[in-house]
Formats: sequence, structure tokens, C-alpha cells
Amino acid sequence: MPIDTFDRFDAHVHVGRWQLPDFGGHGSDLDDVSGVLSATGFTGALVMPTDAGDNAGTLAALDAYRGPLSFLFAPWIDPRDASLPAFLDANAGRIAALKFHPSFCRLPLTAPEFRPFLQHAADRGLPCVVHCGRWQEVAGWSITLQVVESLPRVPFILSHMGGDSPGLVAGAAAAIHERHLDNAYLGTESIREPWVVGRALAVLGSERLVFGSDHNLNHPGSFLAVIEALGLSAAQRAAILGGNARRILALHAGSH
Repeated sequence: MPIDTFDRFDAHVHVGRWQLPDFGGHGSDLDDVSGVLSATGFTGALVMPTDAGDNAGTLAALDAYRGPLSFLFAPWIDPRDASLPAFLDANAGRIAALKFHPSFCRLPLTAPEFRPFLQHAADRGLPCVVHCGRWQEVAGWSITLQVVESLPRVPFILSHMGGDSPGLVAGAAAAIHERHLDNAYLGTESIREPWVVGRALAVLGSERLVFGSDHNLNHPGSFLAVIEALGLSAAQRAAILGGNARRILALHAGSH
């Protein structure tokens, strides 16, 4: 299915089993994920591995998938993975974005270890999905925005709208607006309060918010309900629930 025919597009979906003990070995394969997304009205998604970092396995699952959804692939960037540079080069035409998780890597995005991969994104024009959380010294939105500012041609989606708490979301939205960072977007995953999304919407506009669920940890229906509760116009809904992701990923639409 061509990417420009997507209706709802989930820009943050994991496939595989989680290693972090807190997640109790939770996992889902691609068929399970496809079933959940289809049941909630999504026709496409940006798929990435779990913290296991199984990029090759995730890509192989996408290649073998024969279901109704169209998927794009974002490898998990772990600088400790010595095979990663070769994997990125060998699969360059199949990669739509890069996924960075500073908290799991225990490295801020500004760390030298991440720089070759950020440069890879810049060289190839790849969007970057960056986990932002409450661990401000490592995963704070302010650190991510330093990199956003240094790479103005690279689109960055700040996951969890900059940190998954009302104050952090408000701070990220305000900083993006005040610093005119046109390549920065906020991903809606894990935000449960419609008013938090609405406040960022008022600052940045609907064209800067990107729907993400963080499935398979969360259910996309939960966060779809948050967007629906805002009473948005049809144009705003279309932008957040798929249009913005389509625009950001349009140059990398080698769907699987």
C-alpha cells in the first residue's frame, strides 16, 4: 500500500520481547501487533525493535509479513552494537527512520558515541525518533533540542511529547516554539491527559504533533481516545493521526 493512502498511522510501534525486568518479559510478534493496529483502525506504522535491539530479526519479520498493513522500519540505535554500522549501510534503502533511546543506552543524545549515527541520519535525510523522559540528565528534552538545533535538516520526533509529564511537555513545546525549531515534532505516546496535548497544540499547532502509541507496551486505542477527546477539526485530526508522519517519512516510504 503506498504511504500516501494511509489513514491512521502509528509512528511508534515495537515488535519483539522486552528485556527490562520491569516489563516482565512482555512481547508481541508482528502478527499480534498487526491485529491490534487493524482493530483500532490503523493502516500503517513505523516499526522498531524492543530494547533487545534485534534489528535484523525485526526487518526479517517485516519482509515475511503478508498482512493488510503497511509498515516502515526504524532500527534501534545502540552504539555498543559493533555490527550496527554495517547493518545500516547494507539496508539503507529499507530504513525509514532511526530510533534513539538515551535512557536504555545510558547516554545523552549529545554523547560522542551517538554522533556517527546522527551524522548517518543527516547524510541520508533520515528522521530520528528520540525517547525523552524524566531522567533529565540523560533523556531530557533540552538535551535532544541541542541536537535538533545542530542538525536543522533532520526531522526529530521527541517521544512522549518531551517527557511524559505536564511540566516537561509544556517546557518542550515552549522551547521548540521560542527557538523556531521547525524540524522538531512531539510524539503523543504515553500522554494520557487530553489537556496536556491540547496545551502543546495551542503552542505549536497540529502540524507539529505526531501520533504514536508505544505499542506493544501500550494499546493504541488508549491514546487514540486522548486525541479524539480534544474535539479537533477534521484537518487537525488528519494531521496528527497520520498526515504529519506521512509528510516526515515521505522520502523514505519503502513500505514492507
